[in-house]
Amino acid sequence: MFTHMDQELDYYARNKQARKDYQRKYYELNKDRIQRRRKLDEIADPEKFEQRKNYNKSYYQKNKEQILKKRAEAYAIKRSLKKKT
Repeated sequence: MFTHMDQELDYYARNKQARKDYQRKYYELNKDRIQRRRKLDEIADPEKFEQRKNYNKSYYQKNKEQILKKRAEAYAIKRSLKKKT
């Protein structure tokens, strides 16, 4: 029998890609606003900025191979579409 926690985890697992797609679209639509807000936050709280910077750096180092692979795939797709036109 599923517990509430199992059902919740199952829901997130099932909808993982849809959630990522939504987050990516949201970021693209609001990129300028998000970046302006981050600049203001950086000025107001330099320590918070350093924490985010360190987190991003460690995340990149931990997932570098996967990130570079995705970038290469996206570039290849973009390049193949450009050649077709």
